[in-house]
Amino acid sequence: MTSKILHLFTRTPLHVGAGASIGAIDQPIQRERHTGFPIIPGSSLKGSFADQWPATHDNGKGSKQRLSAENSDVDGKKKVVLKQADEAAWLFGSDTTDLPFAGSLLFSEARLLAFPIRSAKGSYAWITCPLMLQRAGRDGVISAQIPEEPKDKQAIFKGDGPLALDNQIVLEEYCFTHSGTYPAELATALAGLIDDELFKSIASRLVILSNGIMSHFVTTTCEVAQHVRISDETGTADPGGLFNQENVPADALFYSVISATSSRVPAGDLQKKTIDDALSTFSQMVEKTKVFQFGGDASTGLGFCSVTLNEKKGA
Repeated sequence: MTSKILHLFTRTPLHVGAGASIGAIDQPIQRERHTGFPIIPGSSLKGSFADQWPATHDNGKGSKQRLSAENSDVDGKKKVVLKQADEAAWLFGSDTTDLPFAGSLLFSEARLLAFPIRSAKGSYAWITCPLMLQRAGRDGVISAQIPEEPKDKQAIFKGDGPLALDNQIVLEEYCFTHSGTYPAELATALAGLIDDELFKSIASRLVILSNGIMSHFVTTTCEVAQHVRISDETGTADPGGLFNQENVPADALFYSVISATSSRVPAGDLQKKTIDDALSTFSQMVEKTKVFQFGGDASTGLGFCSVTLNEKKGA
């Protein structure tokens, strides 16, 4: 099966809700259960792309639709017959009651690869860990050699880089001692994954931590914003309406594996489309649009991401 790698670089904080409160956080983000790493479910990716994909059929009332169908009598039985479908239906599927079918594109969940964090020197760093890098290597995101996991109080970073304090580095309130050799090839490979001038500085700002410390940081250093629910009746703060919402910070890098199948459209010209057609069409739209919104609270500026589609390494 042909696949590509979709990279999402958060331009603004991102909230993909878990749907249940955890402790003091009323609206936490979705995470892997066993690691605590933030994720973006494949269903959220697919739904967001589908919603932002341009529809092409006019229903005659000034709005757009993805399908054009009509009722037909076949052997005395009424049947819905597809007249035409647009690209969105072909790529992402149709969930209409009368004529449902699956789309050609298949999305994996988006996994975290690099997470921004405060540094005592140099302002900020991007942290990752061998577990994240090993997954990325397995999925075809990178092909560079991955260093061994450092101990919990150690970190791999550029000794003469912008973050180093002699032989140490301070992230948030934790101090780590220099360990191992800085993986310059890996840092350069990460910097080349997306076309973003800011992210290219990861070539000297990469910090590799132990898997356990990485899990600690991504579960304790995400943004927590307080909000007040506004009453529709009074237009003022609703009593008891204060809540806390967790967000992934801006400048975090996720990736997802995108695959495709042959067209599943039941009729029409799009029925003949191939796997390569689906990936090519999706690639063209991603390259043209560049920035998409994912998750909730789009009206308050959350979830805007730079999106890049790359070939798999070693494919």
